[in-house]
Amino acid sequence: MAKIVQSLTRASDEYQADVAHSLVRDLDAVLEKLNTTFQEELKQEIEAKAFFME
Repeated sequence: MAKIVQSLTRASDEYQADVAHSLVRDLDAVLEKLNTTFQEELKQEIEAKAFFME
């Protein structure tokens, strides 16, 4: 499994819209990396199985 490195914005003591938006953006980036990594690993697994089945 690939290592994913992403820092998340820390919440402030009081609500600030820009901090909340930054956190959402950071979480979206993590989701995108997870989805991309999963698809690549799935592709490699399928290719490996096909190689050994031939």
